[in-house]
Amino acid sequence: MLGKNHLTLLLVLAAGAVIGGLLGGSLQASQPLGWATDYLVRKYQVLTVPPSVFDLYIAKLTVGLDFSPNLAAILGMILAGILFHKF
Repeated sequence: MLGKNHLTLLLVLAAGAVIGGLLGGSLQASQPLGWATDYLVRKYQVLTVPPSVFDLYIAKLTVGLDFSPNLAAILGMILAGILFHKF
């Protein structure tokens, strides 16, 4: 079982990834950094679990996972982790 601090760290890292991903998406739309923007918004495939279908006879359930953050999201997670440990 995860402790309170571990669960909080996971939530902070997830929030950092989401905020970093959103910032990366807005950078892609405006291109303020020129050629460097392409590196910040390129997605890196980290984890892929292909979809599995479970037929429960009253409903079908499809479950899969694809974790492919961009560099801005990864930097957001790193920054969130550093801030979490500082404060």
